[in-house]
Amino acid sequence: MKSKIAFALVFLLLAIAAPYFIKGPDGKPLLSFEQTDGLLSSEDTRQTYYKWQDKSGVWHFGDDIPEGVTAQAVDIDTAANVVQSVKLTGKEGADSTENKTQQEPALTLPGLPMTVNPADIPKLLEDASNVQSLVDQHKKEIDQAR
Repeated sequence: MKSKIAFALVFLLLAIAAPYFIKGPDGKPLLSFEQTDGLLSSEDTRQTYYKWQDKSGVWHFGDDIPEGVTAQAVDIDTAANVVQSVKLTGKEGADSTENKTQQEPALTLPGLPMTVNPADIPKLLEDASNVQSLVDQHKKEIDQAR
């Protein structure tokens, strides 16, 4: 019995380790501990785009910066599936050295493209709830009409 378990363990170890030693069609091992091109992050998978805010407070994103605009560079790695965490800053937590304008949102997420001001999210959730109530009422009226 012990010999069967030992044989199974040796077989399992060989099955797991074999791809690191068996060579593929290109002459390299099928699996490697080294970073391989095309599978992980590289210069080819990194992209930079820019974000800027116009005078009315609307955020814009693009590959090129318009003249006379101060933009922030945002680096994206398309091979990564992990979103970099961001530090929340707002009127209370912002550095005193930052330039303040009246158009600055109450809460910003640096480094993340946002189409909605995070401070407006509670109002948006309330509006969505109101819309759901209207849809439910409409469905109830249709069911009663049948």
